Amino acid sequence: MFSGIFDPRHVSAVESYDTYYDSLEGHWGWWVRIEGQFVSMAPETRKACDREVQGFIRDQHTLRPQRRFAMIMQGVRNEKNSIAKRTKSFARLLGMGAAIGWLAGCGGSLASQSVTMVSIAVTPANSSIQSLATQQFTATGAFSDASTKDITKSVSWTSSDVSKATIQSSGLASGVAAGSVTITAASAGKTGAATLTISDPPTVTSVDISPLNPTIAANGTQQFFANATYSDNSLHDVAQNATWTSSNTNVATVQSAGQQNPGLAMGVGAGQATIVVAFNGKSGSTSLTVTSPSGNGAKIPLTDMTPSENYLTFQGGLYENSSDTVPADHDTAGLAAAASIQPLDTNGNPSASGKIVFVAVGRSTVVDEFAVFMNQAPTNSGVNHATLVIVNGAVTGASPCVWTVVSGPPSCDPTLGNQYDRIRDMVLAPLGLAEKQVQAAWIEEYNGDPAGDGFQSLCDATVAGCSNSVSHTEALRYEQQLGGILRAAKTRWPNLQQSFHSGRIYGGYATTNHSSEPYAYEYGFSLKWLIQAQILQVRSGGTSIDPTAGDLNYKAGAAPWMAWGPYTWANGDTPRSDGFVWCNGQAGSPCNGEADFQSDGTHPNAQGDEKVANLLMNFFLNSAHTRWFRP
Repeated sequence: MFSGIFDPRHVSAVESYDTYYDSLEGHWGWWVRIEGQFVSMAPETRKACDREVQGFIRDQHTLRPQRRFAMIMQGVRNEKNSIAKRTKSFARLLGMGAAIGWLAGCGGSLASQSVTMVSIAVTPANSSIQSLATQQFTATGAFSDASTKDITKSVSWTSSDVSKATIQSSGLASGVAAGSVTITAASAGKTGAATLTISDPPTVTSVDISPLNPTIAANGTQQFFANATYSDNSLHDVAQNATWTSSNTNVATVQSAGQQNPGLAMGVGAGQATIVVAFNGKSGSTSLTVTSPSGNGAKIPLTDMTPSENYLTFQGGLYENSSDTVPADHDTAGLAAAASIQPLDTNGNPSASGKIVFVAVGRSTVVDEFAVFMNQAPTNSGVNHATLVIVNGAVTGASPCVWTVVSGPPSCDPTLGNQYDRIRDMVLAPLGLAEKQVQAAWIEEYNGDPAGDGFQSLCDATVAGCSNSVSHTEALRYEQQLGGILRAAKTRWPNLQQSFHSGRIYGGYATTNHSSEPYAYEYGFSLKWLIQAQILQVRSGGTSIDPTAGDLNYKAGAAPWMAWGPYTWANGDTPRSDGFVWCNGQAGSPCNGEADFQSDGTHPNAQGDEKVANLLMNFFLNSAHTRWFRP
């Protein structure tokens, strides 16, 4: 009716109307209410509008012209060509002609009669979705005065094939079935179109279970994880929604979807059971070995394992003979290596004004843990502040394989680039340091998804079917990788004299298969065997090279002398003999609400980082092999 005189690019208006019978006057009448506001005016038009409006509508409080308006127009039906009009609350009586003239000056029909729509553009012009997914389209009108306006809600939307995709009046399209359709927007004789391609959702092609072939003691638990690979090569964690079963519930039970912890197995009695996970018609499985409660499947910190105890027949202790003490010959060599560390200039020559560079190597956990350690060092009077420079060479996502490459991009992750080049150019050079000044290192590493890579956990060689091999056992693969890291590091840092190693922290709180148990625990054996391989090779005069660890002869310059740094693993909230625990918010003792992990249960939070940093600081301040660390 009246609101149609407004150009929608300049005036937004809504009208309502009704008829009524005036019993006092004895006739029928009508009224129309128009509400709106002025939008998108050029400065000149806005000024002209203000002048027009000023004479008719004023803000009751400020007396300033307003671009919002509300009007009621009334008329008597039996009086030909006579309409009485009045504004509501704050508008003067207007003649219809005057009202139209005013509105025209502020963007009404008289000011825009010559403006017409030229074209319609629909965006996105080309898009793809899966069936059952949606895509929002937008229609933009182009007008003869070179202006544009979003007309999405005022156009007519259609799909060329509603069996493939439908579209709502709002421009929201929904995929129905695979195919391609044309989405069209039409208004005022103009149309615009876009192409929408619909594909079927990806299907599950396989389901993988992690960890592979673990061993637990009766009454112990093992959390399993499941990843589904889809036809589009995407990978999704499906453990919570999968069906889990055990082939022998007298050996082990496992919780399934709908229960509190899907994938959580519990040992019931000694023997073997097959744990199966099924999801969308695909399944994966692994064996679970359960030992008797007094058997060798329990995970005991290496530092607490006695000579009479073992894990799957493997002795504990950090060093040989179930001992946590460095063997005498290795100790002597370590003291000599420590004594050889001295300030060097950038060419690697001894210099009173030179530096001793101590570097950390690892991935995301080390990035944060060592950062806290570095923040502690400057305020600790027990640290050598004169010639020692501590640098963090760790980087997120750098798995062990990337550190084994001396030059060029690593084949296992080419996009990450060579890490020794990165440390040289981005860590050392900005501090005025060089590779030949690096003399000590702390290394903590791990592989993110051993089972996904096809590597199982350790098994008891006395049990039928057990096979531990570097080709498929993660602890042995990691030992091999560490050997490669040490040789590469010695090549790039020729004056590297010592490397100290820590295994993973507790992985039993992990909510995904990323560095979960028992892999985290078993990395301790990788380190123990690596160090022992070096000890035995040097004792043999360098001739006995371990087939897994490779050449580690520090006397021949193949690798630095190596030893344990702080042992960081503890069995969750079960205290080690020194009282050390890892907590995840447990209310009872010994945690009392303490939380050491981020939400993924893998990466330590700020408190967990500080725990590791404290262990590091205590070790380097007190070890006989780190005299260079102190003043």
